[in-house]
Amino acid sequence: MQRILFILAISVIASSAMAQSGLDPEFSTYYKHSLNVNPALAGQADTKWQVQTTVREQYWVVSQPYRSGLFNFDINLPINAWAGNIWGAGFSVIYDDQGDTRLKNQGVTFDLAVGQYLDPREQHSLSVGFQAGMVQRNIGYTDVYWNNQWVGDGFNLRRDNGETLPGDVQRYFDLSTGFQYSFDGDLMDMTAGYAAFHANRPDVSLYIDTAGYKLPVRHTIHWTMEHRLKKDNMMSLNPSFMLTRQGKTNNIIFGNDFVFYFNEPTRVTGKRKEYSMSLGVHHRLAKDMIGSIMLNLAGFTFGGSYDISINNLNRINDYMGAWEVYIGYRAGYRKGSNSRYMPNRKGKL
Repeated sequence: MQRILFILAISVIASSAMAQSGLDPEFSTYYKHSLNVNPALAGQADTKWQVQTTVREQYWVVSQPYRSGLFNFDINLPINAWAGNIWGAGFSVIYDDQGDTRLKNQGVTFDLAVGQYLDPREQHSLSVGFQAGMVQRNIGYTDVYWNNQWVGDGFNLRRDNGETLPGDVQRYFDLSTGFQYSFDGDLMDMTAGYAAFHANRPDVSLYIDTAGYKLPVRHTIHWTMEHRLKKDNMMSLNPSFMLTRQGKTNNIIFGNDFVFYFNEPTRVTGKRKEYSMSLGVHHRLAKDMIGSIMLNLAGFTFGGSYDISINNLNRINDYMGAWEVYIGYRAGYRKGSNSRYMPNRKGKL
């Protein structure tokens, strides 16, 4: 029993260091994962629809690597319930795999958002979103060894461990909500919002002595901006910021992407697509420095990031950080310095 308690303790410490709890893997390319930031962002981007997927691995020298993955899909719905309305829907598939005990979280969530333009020029908008999903949390004992399995100078995992192991699966229903404000200007776009994940505080306990443990609400405040220094400039600044608080764990991540445009899209027809590259520098407060690179090729985005630990955790992980690979696609994306893709805003596909 001492072995599993030690492993679980390490998992809790490492998870706290990464601000993860339950189905909350933290991605360094957070600004690319709209549904993982706020349900109110579903279908609110300058696209007909978009897909986003990321794979992450971190801290592999501590024990087993921490692996996380995420797939998002969201779409602007062609609904005209009233003037200036914006409807969006989406779903996410997410997993997290931690440590020797293979502590896993896997879930599927569905999102619905509705927004409203606040002015005749359709530059200011507000939206509210709701997310519901089913999550499974489980733990595996296959690679865990116990004191009474010690034979001579090694462990014999075939020998009876003498332990009464509790159930290893917990399923729960998860509810989240949020709201966001967007501004679309000629040289600057901005989005800011708040989200409350796990608003129903589901029971995520796996053991009898932790029965009734409620998953804390994850409060998220986020802000992003895209700013062209002047019209027809082939460079833009994309600063972003996200603060999360879950239980007693706080996390702040902020930084900027420097976007360089190689080719601007055409204003109306969209026959000429956007080609650009972005170089990003972000900081997870008192924890990591993050570098990223993204290539945007006619709606497709390929890239990745790497985290470098700057706190005491690097003594354990031998200064090895975390890597992330990102792939995304935005259908109907024609955004440039002179135009935005607007038909989806009126509920047209």
